[in-house]
Amino acid sequence: MSNLFIHGGWPTLLSRLVDGSDLTTDEGRDAMAVVLAGEATDAQLAGFLLGLRGKGEAAAEMSGMVDAMLDAAAPLELSQHNVIDIVGTGGSPRRRTRALNVSTAASFVAAGAGAKVCKHGNRRASSTSGSSDVLDELGIAVELDGPQVAACVAQVGIAFAFARMFHPAMRHAATVRAELGIPTVFNMLGPIAHPARLKRAVIGVSDPSRLELLADVMRRRGVDRVWLVHGQDGLDELSTSAPSQIVDVTADRVERRTLHPSEVGITEVPGDEIGGGDPVENARIITEVLAGKPGPDAELILLNAAAGLVVSGLHDDLGEALEAARTSIASGAAERTLTELRAVTAELIAG
Repeated sequence: MSNLFIHGGWPTLLSRLVDGSDLTTDEGRDAMAVVLAGEATDAQLAGFLLGLRGKGEAAAEMSGMVDAMLDAAAPLELSQHNVIDIVGTGGSPRRRTRALNVSTAASFVAAGAGAKVCKHGNRRASSTSGSSDVLDELGIAVELDGPQVAACVAQVGIAFAFARMFHPAMRHAATVRAELGIPTVFNMLGPIAHPARLKRAVIGVSDPSRLELLADVMRRRGVDRVWLVHGQDGLDELSTSAPSQIVDVTADRVERRTLHPSEVGITEVPGDEIGGGDPVENARIITEVLAGKPGPDAELILLNAAAGLVVSGLHDDLGEALEAARTSIASGAAERTLTELRAVTAELIAG
């Protein structure tokens, strides 16, 4: 019998959510374990998600849900230290019409500058192009298992962990999430529940009201360093079109700051000057930027790559990290990283 019945089962938990009461870490874990085992009905899951959203998600219950997701995940073991992810929660209004895969492109730049990167992502949901969609267009195989992903990090310094490969139990929530059609706790859990249990990341957050919540979750989970970032123009990443909020989280402190692009020598540009569209268009833009094409797209990608270099521990100063990111492109290292990952994933798939 499920541990959920220790807590009174769904009626008790749902009643508490409706009353505005937070769940404990154990209750959050056990409820999510039932969902991921496929043992919750659609009505129970919908009630759970809407109850959480209605009262407002809390850090303790979310941390338990992450535990359940990782318990159900396929294993992914990486031997390298200080591996990072650059990822976003999605949900930005701009992404519903046109959006560049900034974090994906920034990952190649950061890897070219020496960071070890394991990007966790999925197909498009609310955006016009998900990370795996654009990687497909770039010729990179994404349906890799744990040892294959680990081999990519070891050989190239970068890999992609496809969420569907590592969180197959999430299929039990797919129908309800699609039918609800609104952001739920899963939008925040995905970037946190990296199957390799990374301790360093840049996580873009589209809703600034969730920054403090996610900071509390990350602190509870004992991260080494995570930047939670929000562009004040609504982007779930550092913006070059507006100031950005940064919440810098380590295991023992949380610091907050506002970053203006001009602080690191980037000229602020209108958001409509940033490109982006479907996976084909985004693959073209990324290829051109990594090959050295300057412009607003490149500046946005470089700024977010620099953030990754800071959380990786390779650089302490964002300005210095930005120069390292520029060198990654200018030297051809970022472009070579893309080329090498394409070749290695093809070999792995071929067997």
